[in-house]
Amino acid sequence: MRKLKILVPLDGTERSMHSINWLKKFFSKDDISITLMNVVETILTDKMIETPNSIPNEFAYLAEESKLVLDKAIKGLEGYEVEEFSILGYAGDEILKKAEKDSSDIIIMTKCSKKGLYRIIGSVTNKVVRNAKVSVIVIPD
Repeated sequence: MRKLKILVPLDGTERSMHSINWLKKFFSKDDISITLMNVVETILTDKMIETPNSIPNEFAYLAEESKLVLDKAIKGLEGYEVEEFSILGYAGDEILKKAEKDSSDIIIMTKCSKKGLYRIIGSVTNKVVRNAKVSVIVIPD
């Protein structure tokens, strides 16, 4: 039987870790393969050159922070088949690209807890839900 491919984007907040806890309640270790993803948000400057699928050397400290986020999540997924992935870019765009590239079956993310004007403007979760070609499970915070 083919394993379900699940993409779990994490932003490093405790709130985003709710996706991991939810996933463990509803999916058996034998039935899924998980890709944990952290996007280091792009801030464009005249010195920055975006390198596809990696973080440029001058931003190595960001790669270290991203690794810490992913390592924390991996500790909670002992026994699961887990891949980790970090990239520099805009979170919504990169999550959608990764889901399509890997032929993910499901994206699991925790909803944004922002209120007011931020909700009108939108969020990463909104972008993913509106544009994903696969099912998106949004976990309340």
